[in-house]
Amino acid sequence: MIIVYPSHHVRHRPPSEIFNGEKEPHAEVPQRIEQIHEALRDTSGIRVTLPKRFPLSWIEAVHDPVYVRYVAEAGRQAGSTYTYPSVFPYIQHGDITNPIALRGQYAFDLYTPVNNTTYQAACGSAMAALTAASLVRRGERYAYALCRPPGHHAEKNRMGGYCYFNNAAIAANYLSTRGKVALLDIDVHHGNGSQHIFYERSDVFVINIHADPSEKFPYFSGTAGEIGVGEGSGYNMNYPLFLGVSDLEYDPVLQQAVQHIRRYAPQFLVVSVGYDAHIDDPIGGLRLSTAYYHRMAATIASLGIPTVLVQEGGYNTGKLASVAKNFVRGFMQ
Repeated sequence: MIIVYPSHHVRHRPPSEIFNGEKEPHAEVPQRIEQIHEALRDTSGIRVTLPKRFPLSWIEAVHDPVYVRYVAEAGRQAGSTYTYPSVFPYIQHGDITNPIALRGQYAFDLYTPVNNTTYQAACGSAMAALTAASLVRRGERYAYALCRPPGHHAEKNRMGGYCYFNNAAIAANYLSTRGKVALLDIDVHHGNGSQHIFYERSDVFVINIHADPSEKFPYFSGTAGEIGVGEGSGYNMNYPLFLGVSDLEYDPVLQQAVQHIRRYAPQFLVVSVGYDAHIDDPIGGLRLSTAYYHRMAATIASLGIPTVLVQEGGYNTGKLASVAKNFVRGFMQ
């Protein structure tokens, strides 16, 4: 398996997030990817490569180009200081120029600040996903992009949930030029961004298995009734789970999702890989064991579809190395 490692991610270090009115240490830290990288790079059968450069148009095919330019410009204006929204839109307004207003227009939470490292890190993360996708498109069976910052919460023109550009969606859209794509999201939090981007499309089938949004972020999406609209009707599927779900309860849901993917018969599979459904994750809520991640990966790999793995969440830096190793071994067995 080829691992794509975006080394510049380490410059992106938001110091804090604001939750329930309290400033807390930011959970999305460089150690997440560094520990996974260190655990995997010496594993037999693993080869590590750096991201290649792709045209910005691949990001703009998924995200509003005005939004992409905003992320770049807002970072330049902020300098080294991370800036956060102060107010969010309460009416539709088409001619916003005030930087304070723009922060709220292009974000939906207080977890996802911007400074002059953000755009480069977000672009590097997207390039890692595109590199992995290009390797798979050229014949590799699997490629794993260690994306940071993560991406699955980023919508067409809004950042949130630590995400700026939707890496999995960018990879899926790139692959869709060669055939149908399934996007399976196993992060504990609903991938609202991926759903939003493909909600009206039938060429990318999006399936999320996640904690019930009545209990967990992003709260406003992820119910079973969200199935897509127009041409995309029936091509979006959500499996919201109650908190505390164990390996035994999770596995039948994964089996159902895999069966849906098999019936869809895509040419490519993109997996948004979150390790935050692990029992010891500090912001998760499910109870999956380290050993189960091996079985989970083997189940997904049994589809026999060329697959791009895209890193999303997972916040217990003491456990990520062992969980990631188990997951990758499940794919490679």
